[in-house]
Amino acid sequence: MTSLDFDGDYGRTYARTIRNSIPAYDALLEIATAALAANGTAASSALVVGPGLGEELPGMFAALPEATFTLLEPSEQMARGCAAVIDREGAGDRCRLLALRLEEAGPLEGDPFDVVVCHHVLHLMHPEQQRQALGQLCARVKAGGLLLLSSYSEPADAETCDRMLAIGQSRLRQLGMAEETLRQFMAGRNTLVFSLDQSLLVEELAAAGLEPPLPLLQALGSRMWLSRRP
Repeated sequence: MTSLDFDGDYGRTYARTIRNSIPAYDALLEIATAALAANGTAASSALVVGPGLGEELPGMFAALPEATFTLLEPSEQMARGCAAVIDREGAGDRCRLLALRLEEAGPLEGDPFDVVVCHHVLHLMHPEQQRQALGQLCARVKAGGLLLLSSYSEPADAETCDRMLAIGQSRLRQLGMAEETLRQFMAGRNTLVFSLDQSLLVEELAAAGLEPPLPLLQALGSRMWLSRRP
């Protein structure tokens, strides 16, 4: 699925480096929490796919006060971070932390979920894997439930994409990234990190009977959407 080593050096520096690679990372988590608080306060169940170190969890616990959470986190190092957050927040009785990838989870026990959240996971998959994952995510949203997604997603127009990439590289230079590191970072595009085509997202949501995606954030190539099953 990806050669990024979440259980190695990449995972150990994740909390710092993710804020370089994903523009407006903290704003994304802030808006995600607000979206859940505005739309899902009555939710009784939530599925979180790839919560990483669990930075989004405190906000979700507060935004969905009645919900129990199923968390799929295959990385042992990331899962330890989640477990620490869960313990710090006193949310152990509300959480089930499973060492699984979405594609390995199979049919989860019980009913579909009121809320399904998947941040920064789909861009670690090839496009065909993205299609399959979107189908799996949509299938786990119950009637009236919410799907909240974020991913790296390039503009479809090549000229616009090139301009965006140039600005993104300028931003990384401003943050102090060395030119060789920047070259390696850009070489990961479509080899380690794959753009989620927004047309694919729209197509898969429609096929699964969910509403068109509501764009909540775009910061260069970082995008977030909210959808609902009527």
